Amino acid sequence: MQPIQFYGPISQRNFLYNLGIDIRATILARNKTPQEQKEILSAVEKLVSPDYMGERFLYLCVQNDNNKKTPADDSLIGYVRAHSHLELMGRAVIARSQIPSVAVISGNGSGHEPASVGYVGRGLLSACISGSIFASPPSSDILRLIIEMKRRGAKQILLIILNYTGDRLNFGLAMERARELSIDIDMLVVADDAAVDSTIGPRGLAGALLIIKIAGALAEQGKNMNEIVDICQQVRGHLRTIGLSASGVQPPGQHQPFELLDDEMELGMGIHGESGAQRLKLLPSHQTVDLAFGQLFRGTRALDIKRDDHVLLFVNNLGGCSNLELGIIIKDAIECLEHRAIHVKRIMCGEMITSLNMKGFSLTVLKLTTDLSSMILNLLDSPTEAFAWPKTISPAQLSSSIQTLSDSLEFNEQLSTELINNESSLSFEPSIAELVNQALQAIIKKLHSETDKLNRLDAASGDGDTGTAFSRAADTMAQDLVSGKLKFDRPSSLFRRLGLIAESRMGGTCGAICGLFFAATTKTLLSTQSSTIIESLGNAFEAGIQTVESYARVQPGDKSLLDALIPTVDFIKSKCLKEAFTPEDWKELAIVAERAAQETENLVAKVGRASYTKSVDKQFVDPGAYAVAVIVEAISDVFSKAAVH
Repeated sequence: MQPIQFYGPISQRNFLYNLGIDIRATILARNKTPQEQKEILSAVEKLVSPDYMGERFLYLCVQNDNNKKTPADDSLIGYVRAHSHLELMGRAVIARSQIPSVAVISGNGSGHEPASVGYVGRGLLSACISGSIFASPPSSDILRLIIEMKRRGAKQILLIILNYTGDRLNFGLAMERARELSIDIDMLVVADDAAVDSTIGPRGLAGALLIIKIAGALAEQGKNMNEIVDICQQVRGHLRTIGLSASGVQPPGQHQPFELLDDEMELGMGIHGESGAQRLKLLPSHQTVDLAFGQLFRGTRALDIKRDDHVLLFVNNLGGCSNLELGIIIKDAIECLEHRAIHVKRIMCGEMITSLNMKGFSLTVLKLTTDLSSMILNLLDSPTEAFAWPKTISPAQLSSSIQTLSDSLEFNEQLSTELINNESSLSFEPSIAELVNQALQAIIKKLHSETDKLNRLDAASGDGDTGTAFSRAADTMAQDLVSGKLKFDRPSSLFRRLGLIAESRMGGTCGAICGLFFAATTKTLLSTQSSTIIESLGNAFEAGIQTVESYARVQPGDKSLLDALIPTVDFIKSKCLKEAFTPEDWKELAIVAERAAQETENLVAKVGRASYTKSVDKQFVDPGAYAVAVIVEAISDVFSKAAVH
């Protein structure tokens, strides 16, 4: 039977998950009747209900966390074993370095890694404490850590937490207990959310990490707790964060608070998957970022900021964004602030406080006031042992560090023109040149019509872009036909230009292979001494194949475009003594290419991405070989019809 699902309060379900009661109940209910299973389920739910257990509920959760390994425990063990400057005591991670006079401690539920374990070390946190996934650490564990810090020499202890009810209660209770023991302790709560302002105040988000770093750096300098708290409180007033996500999050053993459709995003999403200020349709990145800043600067908790103010920008990955996407978000965020005439003096970015694998990000802006700017930046820039703290960066100015290059195709064209001083004596008669023009038009049309099929063939084992790559080349060829950049009567010039188009427009493996092929073909034509055009072209094409084989380490039968190209070139070379192809020759050439392409269906890929894919469900024609067949068919069709007339 399937594991029993419990649908009680979140704390109850989390408790069942941590104790493994859901699994045990499933085993107990095995081979029972539906009615017996229902009775077992009802009894277990009653047993662990908060109404029934009262304070014993929290007590058992704490006891379980101390005695049974959970994902949170295993994760902490992994991080500590990977970083020698850390040690683990229960769920408390402690820096091995000497504890400063003021020990700065933070903590949170698990699922936000690298927070907070990644920020423990000299110059930042002296220690942190973790709870279960998305659950505040219990007050007894927090108190034990406070006492340990005191034992290790801390004269004062500062707790810094994010504004959530569970954290306020548990850290607050631990602080009161510590004060009963005459420990000098204080607590700073960070509530930087710009989206939601509830009755208990805004939520704490990624901006809290800036406060933690400032406090840790001040403690390392030897400042006392009152000085640290005073500076942090000033900074806290100039700090705002806005989160945005295209997905919810579902912790193990719990239900997703809400779901987003594939075309939706949530503005103001919390780090536990809580709903935000507004649900919207997906927008392009720059519009999304602009919308987020609009909420941050003009919402109910707007940051007081104006033109020409200086800020620190912190872009945080909530766990599910790729680094490619993060780079785009950073770019758009910088440009959005610049458009508002806000000067970005520092940038921080990375996966710093996450929500498991939530597909989202948060933007934090810290206003750098004139009186605090220099000191704050120095504190944030100061060194630390903490493994997850990023290097803060002074943003580069567009004019000095970002160059816009000329089009790569035209650059390569100009370069090759400068390098190649001679032109091949081989040329086509005007009538043949016109057929070449028509053949190129046919190729363009054919490649566009076959784009989807080529992509589908490539998707069977690759990234599904072969058709798109050839289509891009066809687009540029079409533009060149209009502008007159393709010389139909000079094969060497024509193939050189086609090679440059392949290099600059196709990209990827196909672009490189076609570029190599045409480059070698052109080089051979420039030095050709053959007696017939067919022989000259055959020798040039053969040189192109040899060059591709050399660089790509590909052989016939490896399932690549060469498996169609080689038989095609072999057929051309077999006719080298002829002055011209007959209509039958052209038709046979197309048949040879088509047959060779179809035969790749039975080959096993030994090169390219397809060679790494062992789980393809069915055989497929190699997309590159199919593209060769399509091109040859287009050429043959034009020339065979012309030869008849």
